[in-house]
Amino acid sequence: MEHFFSLLRFSLGITDSFKEKLSEKEWIQIFKTAHSQALVGVIFCGVKKLDKELAPPFNIMIQWMAEAEKIRGLNTVFYAESKRLTELFEANSRKTAILKGQANSRLYPDMFCRQPGDIDLYVEGGKESVIKLIDKLGMLPPDLPEGALKAYHHVHLPENEKGVSVEVHFRPSSGFHNKFYNNRLQQCLNENLKDIVLTPEGFYAPSMRFALLMQLAHIERHFMMEGIGLRQLNDYYFLLKKCDKDDREYVAERLKRFNLKRFTKALMWILNKIFLLEEEFMLCGMDEALGKKIMADIISGGNFGWDNKKQISGAWSRFVERRKRNWKMFSINTAEALPVELAYWKCFLKNMPRRIRYRTLSLENMKKDEKN
Repeated sequence: MEHFFSLLRFSLGITDSFKEKLSEKEWIQIFKTAHSQALVGVIFCGVKKLDKELAPPFNIMIQWMAEAEKIRGLNTVFYAESKRLTELFEANSRKTAILKGQANSRLYPDMFCRQPGDIDLYVEGGKESVIKLIDKLGMLPPDLPEGALKAYHHVHLPENEKGVSVEVHFRPSSGFHNKFYNNRLQQCLNENLKDIVLTPEGFYAPSMRFALLMQLAHIERHFMMEGIGLRQLNDYYFLLKKCDKDDREYVAERLKRFNLKRFTKALMWILNKIFLLEEEFMLCGMDEALGKKIMADIISGGNFGWDNKKQISGAWSRFVERRKRNWKMFSINTAEALPVELAYWKCFLKNMPRRIRYRTLSLENMKKDEKN
């Protein structure tokens, strides 16, 4: 992975050169890792600057270039769609903000290289009011999946004709599973979401202070549940580098209040190890031991744990792996892992009669049988 990390630093402008002459086999592995971590466009920013004798073989270069161009095109669409949605809700007297995604892309040296996923759009007004409005605007399709409107913080809309999927947030964050810490977090985020800025791209972005706190909680939540990738760490690196010292101090002073101190110390070690983040930009000290464990999970799991999920098939295997992962999380954040485990077993026992009836562990299999 050292060659990959070195190329990543060069691609992001953290270092000035990449002098390694790699074999075709090594380039194939780097290309695969870039795919796994959703960094194809980011890494290509460095690859295209390499001298001819250091560049990948022609067949890899052509494929990489094509995929990087596709990502650039997607970003153009996502920026335009972010502006359109902003204007649409503004016409209906609603304030909005783009969370993560395109707001983060603007911080990169090349704002079109980051691989987009979906648009996270915060709309003010609360759950009932926001759902009523998006229904009025014709954004709610009649065939929404069961439970789509029961989510705690957003409504996930299906991909539109432009290939863009949108999550309309009526709360600023999915927050924590622990209600005590989540209430604190949501209150703080709502206070800081009042400070939004209109970007040159035509959409509103939240303050750096909000982004630092919200995305830190977001990274921890995803790590606890399924895994995170280097794309999220890329984002957080640029947030830390681009924000003011006052913003970093604001978040640093509240890490214990939101039960984020231990995870953040591990994250700071990883950012220093991979991105050479200087101590002056850190939120707190570093935890090398925990940082190594989390970094190993990031490398093996890929973006949002995709690589780990591909290796798991069958309801029983998923059951075992999910429980094993959450049990491991107890050593990282007991206050967060405990409510996750309790909620799982509550749901499991509640659906036990149905499981017995259909002779399956999988809720998905039960739903399929009930439709037939």
